[in-house]
Amino acid sequence: MPCSLYLAGPEVFLPNAAEVVDEQRRICRAHGLTPISPLDKGDGPGDRTVSRQDRIFAGNIALIRSADAIVANIRPFRGPDPDAGTAFEVGYAHALGKPVYLWAEDLASNRERVERHLGPLHHRADGMLADRDGLLVEDFGGPVNLMLVSPATVVLGPFEACVRRVADDVAAAAAHA
Repeated sequence: MPCSLYLAGPEVFLPNAAEVVDEQRRICRAHGLTPISPLDKGDGPGDRTVSRQDRIFAGNIALIRSADAIVANIRPFRGPDPDAGTAFEVGYAHALGKPVYLWAEDLASNRERVERHLGPLHHRADGMLADRDGLLVEDFGGPVNLMLVSPATVVLGPFEACVRRVADDVAAAAAHA
């Protein structure tokens, strides 16, 4: 049973994005899965009456729709949280009913990530854990906000471990079909 995976994550911002994504593609194919990357569509010529950002957005939406599942890198990006675009793509894929897999090599919990980026946490008068600005810090033990973790399968480890989990799930589903 073939399975295509949309590869979400901040890799597209890396100076060596093409090289990193090519390695991800190789890993997916080695596990019998078909990779789909935001780099596959790019912002090609398309309709020039539409802005470049809207062409990129439409292209990525089309790629997510075409995929069977999404694999998203939730590493901290420009702060303690994952890339905002990746978070949107995860939510969009979930809304479409697609299986969502999150991966992170950073094993820290959300609490630890916030503390690492913003400094020591404290308990407010109401007993809730807070950051330096007094804002509540989610502390459910997951690596990121519950709205990303709850609808997903979370794999703490490298990209290949996550892809292996997807391949195992696809094989198990095929065996039960």
